[in-house]
Amino acid sequence: MRSIQQHVGLVLFPSMGNTFGSVFRVTTWGESHGPAQGAVIDGCPAGLAIDEIDIRAQLDRDVPDKELGTPRGETNRFQILSGIFAGKTLGTPISIVVWNNDTLPDSYSGTRDTLRPGHADFTYLARYGHTDWRGGSRASGRECIARLAAGAVARKLASRHGVRFEGRLIELAGIVIGDDESFLRARDRALEIGEGGDSSGGVVELSVYGVPAGVGSPVFDKLQAALGRAFFSIGGVKGVEFGLGFEAARVRGSGSNDPFCFDADGRISTVGNRCGGLLGGISTGGTMTMRLAVKPTPTIQLPQKTVNVAARREMIMEYWGRFDRNYAPRVVPIAEAMSACVLADHLLLSGIVHPTRSDSA
Repeated sequence: MRSIQQHVGLVLFPSMGNTFGSVFRVTTWGESHGPAQGAVIDGCPAGLAIDEIDIRAQLDRDVPDKELGTPRGETNRFQILSGIFAGKTLGTPISIVVWNNDTLPDSYSGTRDTLRPGHADFTYLARYGHTDWRGGSRASGRECIARLAAGAVARKLASRHGVRFEGRLIELAGIVIGDDESFLRARDRALEIGEGGDSSGGVVELSVYGVPAGVGSPVFDKLQAALGRAFFSIGGVKGVEFGLGFEAARVRGSGSNDPFCFDADGRISTVGNRCGGLLGGISTGGTMTMRLAVKPTPTIQLPQKTVNVAARREMIMEYWGRFDRNYAPRVVPIAEAMSACVLADHLLLSGIVHPTRSDSA
């Protein structure tokens, strides 16, 4: 039996993992095969012009490659429930619901007690004891639709201050992408692997332009620490690099440092950008560059050894449901959305954005 102190500790220090951010705070909710998912955004200043077109533009990016992505046919019908009136934010919590229209919960009933290798079925069971077995629930790629909704608000706020986000695939199914020809070759390889019942991964590169110098905090609240936390919260992301990344371990200091200079406007700038726009956890004013390694989709159609929890026996599992042949393309807009939420938060923390009125200097 737990002691009173242990029970009190659980109450005083809960860690539920559904809210992100310090000032610009995002809470997501909903399950993969439940009726809906959504986001509550608190801390967005009043007066920010945003409408359904802005949100729709991001939700439409959910599955950018229909052949590599899930065959699940979601229309992502959404509704703004609060926080926006007459085309502008009110400064109150913004609540957005995205309805699920293509759920197949019964298709998972046959494997409800079977742990899928590589997925979070086991760890969710170990953590909570009672879990939602319908398609991964909160560990499903579908969970990220709420992040795209929140990211639409965040990127609109950041864009008012000249910040913009651009993600791209630079590797797919083990093939480096440098031009259209290599992209088609990599995509064909990913499709070939998928047709064989297996899956593949990739690498996403993200550039954030227009972040002024001085955004972020030192030591424990470094900007890249917040970004790293955001990126690692995306399902399937197994590695994150900034600037030179792991290559920095293989070069000398002279090959890692960026010399300083004055730009045409007389501002201090760097010659080159090996640091990826970040020094000491604070933005330099240069382009922020990041790379995310995305693992292969764990749900595959090949036989895999696992266990049946209810029967307490080992078994071979074969899965024939819907899954992404390669999830990496879907990570591109999600990475943009999460970086937008981080930048919106840190622009507020730095004082560049007024905490209550977006039309204030």
